Amino acid sequence: MNERLPSPGRFFDWGIRWQLPAAFDDGLDDEAAASLDVDQVPTRDELEAGVTGPVISVSEGPHAIALPEVYEPGYAYPLIVWFHPSGSTEEELFDVLPQISDRNYVALALRGNVEFGHGADWSTAGGALETARRVEEAVERLKQFLNIHPQRIILAGYGSGGTTALEVLLQSPEAFHGAACLAGAFPNIEFPLARYRGLRGRRVLLATTLDCREVRVADFVTSGRLLYTAGMQVATRVYQEGGGTAKARMLRDVDHWIMDGIQSAIKVFMP
Repeated sequence: MNERLPSPGRFFDWGIRWQLPAAFDDGLDDEAAASLDVDQVPTRDELEAGVTGPVISVSEGPHAIALPEVYEPGYAYPLIVWFHPSGSTEEELFDVLPQISDRNYVALALRGNVEFGHGADWSTAGGALETARRVEEAVERLKQFLNIHPQRIILAGYGSGGTTALEVLLQSPEAFHGAACLAGAFPNIEFPLARYRGLRGRRVLLATTLDCREVRVADFVTSGRLLYTAGMQVATRVYQEGGGTAKARMLRDVDHWIMDGIQSAIKVFMP
């Protein structure tokens, strides 16, 4: 894996439609995972065409993995963990990541833990700790296959997915670098700043639109101020337009926000 892997459209989908090969059901050992040629793993489109090959599977439930257009094994990538909104699934990742950036990130998406319409949603009734556990286990497994920067793991989501991304960060701040909550309400947590020490320095992006039904601008401002009191680095965006146009702009701004944080960290730690 020392050569650059030409991997446009490298989307790995292990949803309920696929039967994983028996040899991989219990996972690869560490040595086998480290030597796996990522370019030989069948993508979603290749699976549809009947192509077989080794498997990257990092969670028991349905999940999706997306690579940048060109994956450089020697570079430690930031990882985006994407949380889909109500009624969607992990496959939304394949549309979302190219809108954020087609070269800067590896991305992972799990399916929500409750059924909703033709897709799924996220339980907020004490489900954040379980979701955090699922995400942490999947991320650790993914690190065996891909070069992930351990200090650059970012949670992000839209709608209820944004709420869940922020809730997971508040419940388990030591495991993640930050969270982007796009058009998502503030989590319904009795003590949102209970992990005060772990939250200090964590980065948060809050984004909404003027006509968003789920997030009123006044509540949005209050949420930002609350997080700021815990020592978190809070960035806010309010968009005049709504619908798909606003979502596309939010996703582009996620890239800018993440890269700004990385550049700031590099400047801080330069000798």
